[in-house]
Amino acid sequence: MTSASNDLRFALRSFKKSPVFTAVAVLSLALGIGANTAIFTLLDQILLRLLPVKNPQELVLLSMKGFHYGGNWGANALSFPMYRDFKENNQVFTEMFCRFSYRVSLGYGGQTERVLGELVSGTYFPVLGVGAAVGRTLTPEDDRIPDGHPVVMLSYDYWKTRFAGDKSIVGKTVNVNSHNYTIVGVAEQGFDGVELGYTTQLFIPV
Repeated sequence: MTSASNDLRFALRSFKKSPVFTAVAVLSLALGIGANTAIFTLLDQILLRLLPVKNPQELVLLSMKGFHYGGNWGANALSFPMYRDFKENNQVFTEMFCRFSYRVSLGYGGQTERVLGELVSGTYFPVLGVGAAVGRTLTPEDDRIPDGHPVVMLSYDYWKTRFAGDKSIVGKTVNVNSHNYTIVGVAEQGFDGVELGYTTQLFIPV
């Protein structure tokens, strides 16, 4: 113990004599600790932590590889007609849903802003086992009529920040890309979509 105390006092005297070296050493330690924390957080989000959905280990992602023909957006995305064919002829999976993320303009109360939107099929929330904190989720019934009455859902965090957690927002109308949509619900707390690094704020029936 005495030897350790002497070593510590010697180190402190040395640091006091060389303030520049001390500052560089402290800064290096701080940067190292910060970098390690950032890397661990990233690994935790991407590799270790499961999505907050029902049976996340059973989820499978289908994507398209190769050339893209016609006027599509690329990004290895399957077309909606192809998804529909897969779903109608599915003999492998318990259930299927489709999704596509993109930015939209949302207007409400005289203010318009760009938000992170996600086009989802009506099976999206039932398959994931995600419920609604307020109102209801999107369901297969919302897919029945093409261009039917347009509805949307808000994410929990966006509902809290943009609409101050106002429960009466359900049933109100918002303007999305110059079209009126009725808010039918708010997703349960903790669920922001299934794409890591992309925090969905608005869910729109595909």
